[in-house]
Amino acid sequence: MRDLPSLKSLRAFEAAARNGSLTAAADELCIGQGAISHQIRNLELNLGLRVFVRKQHGVELTPEGGLLYASCQRAFDDLEGVVQHIRPRTSDKILRVRVGPFFSMKVIAPRISEFLAANPGVQIHLSHLETITAGTGPADVTIAYCLQPPPGRFTRKLLRERLVPVCGRDLWQGDRQALLSGNRLHYRGLQEWQSWIASSGLALPRSRQDLIFDDQHIILEAVREGQGVALIDRTMVEHELKSGQIRLAHDHFYEPPETYQFVCQEDLLRTKPVTKAFLNWLIAEIEERERQSAEAVQTSGTS
Repeated sequence: MRDLPSLKSLRAFEAAARNGSLTAAADELCIGQGAISHQIRNLELNLGLRVFVRKQHGVELTPEGGLLYASCQRAFDDLEGVVQHIRPRTSDKILRVRVGPFFSMKVIAPRISEFLAANPGVQIHLSHLETITAGTGPADVTIAYCLQPPPGRFTRKLLRERLVPVCGRDLWQGDRQALLSGNRLHYRGLQEWQSWIASSGLALPRSRQDLIFDDQHIILEAVREGQGVALIDRTMVEHELKSGQIRLAHDHFYEPPETYQFVCQEDLLRTKPVTKAFLNWLIAEIEERERQSAEAVQTSGTS
């Protein structure tokens, strides 16, 4: 029988040593900080010595703790390598995607079942979180809204927005000048409305009220409820326009310089085929939405 501390206490110790914090280790292992402290105490009792010195903002390894940490790292790395080698390669069919919630709701969610049906066994994990957690893990793919995509990665432009002003059906009226000069709803700042007005050639006065939001879902809900006029990409709200939930306040559109980009490591397209399949599906999905939106514009222009 091997004379070793428990695996639980060694896992807790390795995570705390790597993060330099009991709190961070608890978050990583999805257990309470008290449980981490308990496992560290058990380890120190088993060894008969201290492995950490508690500091104000974390923990610091003792010399003996440093030796144990180096050994744990080697052992866990070796164990992880063997496990990955012998485990059935289901991970090849899991794609973790970090994406904004509005893009996820309007582009991915409505017909993602069609992609899954065409790719049996695939799992798509969508995360709207900016930070990596134990539950989400690192993203394979990021749908980034940016001016310049990050260097050293594979990038593919998915969508350039065409922002149009929309309002609730009860707010819409024939006097568009008054409507566009009423309450303006903004996403994160005033720049997009300023650019839309400048490119439209309209001589609009200052708005009656400016409301700034950091969530496009809330903006769309505020529009439905008649709280003002907002700029939203037409392809994202074609369903709401067709169903009459919202109305087009003006047909002029503004294209921001930022675009939605598909971003991943270059070799992922080769080593994980689901990545390329998901990219191709997204491209086709967005092209179909843009086609439907263009047809709607043409129909409204001839009616």
